[in-house]
Amino acid sequence: MNFELSEMQVLMHQLGPATPEIVTIIQQEIDNWLVEFDEGISIDLSWQDSPARIMMCCAIGQPEAINREYVYASLLGANLLLTGVASVKLALSQPEGEVMLVGEYEPGDASLSNLQKNIVEFLYYAGRFSELVIDTASVIAEQPCETKPVQTQRLSHV
Repeated sequence: MNFELSEMQVLMHQLGPATPEIVTIIQQEIDNWLVEFDEGISIDLSWQDSPARIMMCCAIGQPEAINREYVYASLLGANLLLTGVASVKLALSQPEGEVMLVGEYEPGDASLSNLQKNIVEFLYYAGRFSELVIDTASVIAEQPCETKPVQTQRLSHV
């Protein structure tokens, strides 16, 4: 069974009343919605054709300049580990350098419960990765030091 844009539009009209955590759903274009939750989180949700799929995107934070290299390396590693396991990827927005979580879901059985399940899963990943991006200083502090300090000596010429 093919899932069409018209079915997605019907689901989006049902999603708000059926999900108490959703504060607002704003239809930005015919195939794009901004879903705002009561915790101040918002997800950009869009319909894509060929193949039919639902894209979700949200900003999860901006790393501090001092921790940026560590965060970016961790995100690249996470993308590698998530391949084939989860349908989310991490990306950077330009020019701000904010970390974005992007999810791609097949619509499946085109039901409201399936859409809600995908949104819950996406929010779970967003929460976990935002901890990494925002609270990097404590994560780095907990890591054991892998290198020993190098002792330097001054050589004198005789």
